[in-house]
Amino acid sequence: MLDPPAGEAGRLAERLGSLKRCFALSRIISASLDLSEVLERIMSTSRQALAAETVSLLLVDDTPGPGQGQLVFTVAQGPASAQLQAGFRLEPGEGLAGWVAESASPLMLADVYDDPRFNQDVDKLTGYRTRSMLCVPLIYRDRVVGVAQGINKENGGVFGDDDLETFSLLGAQAAVAIVNARLHRAALDKQRLEFDMEVAAGVQQGFWPKTPPPLLGIEVAGISLPCDATGGDYYDYLMRPGFSGGGQTCCVAVGDVTGHGIQAALLMASARAFLRARLLFPGGPAEVLGDVNRLLANDLGMTGRCMTLFLLEIDPVCSRLRFVRAGHDPALLYDPARDTFGALDGKGIPLGIDGDWRYEENTLDGLPPGGVLVCGTDGIWETRDASGEMYGKTRLCRTVRRNAGADAWTVARAVLADLDAFRQEEPRLDDVTLVVVKAAPGPIKVEAICG
Repeated sequence: MLDPPAGEAGRLAERLGSLKRCFALSRIISASLDLSEVLERIMSTSRQALAAETVSLLLVDDTPGPGQGQLVFTVAQGPASAQLQAGFRLEPGEGLAGWVAESASPLMLADVYDDPRFNQDVDKLTGYRTRSMLCVPLIYRDRVVGVAQGINKENGGVFGDDDLETFSLLGAQAAVAIVNARLHRAALDKQRLEFDMEVAAGVQQGFWPKTPPPLLGIEVAGISLPCDATGGDYYDYLMRPGFSGGGQTCCVAVGDVTGHGIQAALLMASARAFLRARLLFPGGPAEVLGDVNRLLANDLGMTGRCMTLFLLEIDPVCSRLRFVRAGHDPALLYDPARDTFGALDGKGIPLGIDGDWRYEENTLDGLPPGGVLVCGTDGIWETRDASGEMYGKTRLCRTVRRNAGADAWTVARAVLADLDAFRQEEPRLDDVTLVVVKAAPGPIKVEAICG
């Protein structure tokens, strides 16, 4: 076999050396998963490999919205690069870079001003004179993720075929490195979000009552299960001074913020704080919700968000109940002696819609012996099974009736167990909250005077 001519051998050796440098530079590009560092390395290695005065990198905006598909100037190195603002955008197909991105083809020009596709705005902005250019698409799995540009040879010459081959190899490696860095950053963001959501869920779970209220002859139990890490459902019970007749009364609240997730949880936390603070001062349930409503209406403005709430005040000494419905579903009251269900109904709009709304207060002369009062959110009766059928309030009432002889906690757990059996493997699509108030089966003797 004959040896190649000396000139050809020299050219092959030079080509081999260029490819070795290219692969060495590719390893440098891939050595980091930090996106900003990866982009800077792509530019540094490209500038070195091409012996170019200036290099720049534009990434395709893949974020849904009006800017999707545009090329976004991201990194530049070389003369006048400091004058270029990151974020400068090109429309699809605009300029040489836009053409390269749209056609997914490289471009090599000895004099860019001879090409009508060249956008002279950048030169006018910086005062830098672009002469020759090498431009390659960054392609990952048949998708253009960006465009890299080499501008002006340092020795004043023009880019050649070897430069194009080297730049194309670097571009292919750069596309993989960019996608990997983005995936790594997305994974870190997801991990950070999951951690933050775990913290938020822990904070929200701390809002739920830790122990039942100390009521003579009455039990209270509550459960809340968000469908996400956090939810917009709310339940609470707390004792407050019995301003009208001495002693203490117990306020039970069940609420539901529009939507679910972190935004709903934040609104729920605000409403809880407003309600708890307001209950420290005199006033019946209607006055209390009127004040809370004004505060929420000021905060929510025109956001379209609101919160339904059922507020019940129990006076265990006088066996008297006062309640207000702020757009929430009525509580259901089961009387085991009569085997009937009644509704604690009343008028009222959700909180946060109209700050001037006057809420209606309703009264009930105590619970029947062994009576079971249940108040929940629509995540219970609107739960669907695989066929699309809703759980409904009729099934809820049947479950309450079957378990009415048990304590309040057992009734609540029985309802949620029946709900899970109905739902089977279907995902929970809404927050589920239930509070059960259970009266003793017989009369309670107390020595007190009601005002």
